[in-house]
Amino acid sequence: MANKIPVVEYSLCAACGVCVTACPFSCLELSKVGIDRYNKVYPVLASPGTCTGCGICAKACPVEVITMQVLAGVP
Repeated sequence: MANKIPVVEYSLCAACGVCVTACPFSCLELSKVGIDRYNKVYPVLASPGTCTGCGICAKACPVEVITMQVLAGVP
């Protein structure tokens, strides 16, 4: 399991899906997570066990709203 995971700032997310496409491990997927009243689909970490913490999704984000955050309790 990775020591970092992608965290999306949904209030600024464009819901474009670029990060989902960029992930080489298919860890992210678009989901209606009920973030806003527009019922958009947003990226969620669907497979945390597959995530390597590589940060490719964060680098691919055109609006730079994905940060890689350290998991609590993981060295």
